Amino acid sequence: MKKTFSVIIAILFSFLLTGCYNNYKRTITVCDGKLFVELYHHNFIDVGYEYLTDSTNFRIDVGKFDNEHGFYSYNCQGDSLTISEHYEEKITNVRKYSLIDLCKKKEGF
Repeated sequence: MKKTFSVIIAILFSFLLTGCYNNYKRTITVCDGKLFVELYHHNFIDVGYEYLTDSTNFRIDVGKFDNEHGFYSYNCQGDSLTISEHYEEKITNVRKYSLIDLCKKKEGF
């Protein structure tokens, strides 16, 4: 009886632990294929995570968002990248980066 109970607890605990990690969803390209956005999804709650990378020099944590109400948009013009955070159809935060400065960094690797 104790052994069966221990096995059941171990199985339930392993399901709980696997749900606490981000699962890779997909990668999209931005800035005409110069940069990539990696999208991850959390199992138990509908939260998405995004990371911006060029796969060589940097990887930046863009942030997390509620998949039901928010998202990030990326706009490239020349050397500048603008990341806008949207929540319930309103822009809540805007960040600007220089593509040259990003590629010089060795961040996140």
